[in-house]
Amino acid sequence: MKNDKINILNALNLRKTEFPAAHFKYIKIDKLTPTLVKNLDNWIYNNLNGRYYIGPCILLQENSIIYGIQIGFELEKEISFFKIACPHM
Repeated sequence: MKNDKINILNALNLRKTEFPAAHFKYIKIDKLTPTLVKNLDNWIYNNLNGRYYIGPCILLQENSIIYGIQIGFELEKEISFFKIACPHM
């Protein structure tokens, strides 16, 4: 509950998706630790309003494969706010 308004997606437990939807806009982070994933998930849940996905991904970096985090937002404007305001980035 933010600004004394109940988010209906939170109330129905529909906000965080279990799969990466095709219509979401994504960013990828080249770090993958359980603590970071938990912190990012909590920050998104408490500070944003739209549906989102957060999960592991595989990245190619300098001819090597590394694990990272893929974060997707249904509302494209939330990516910008996330990049600017999230202290865990």
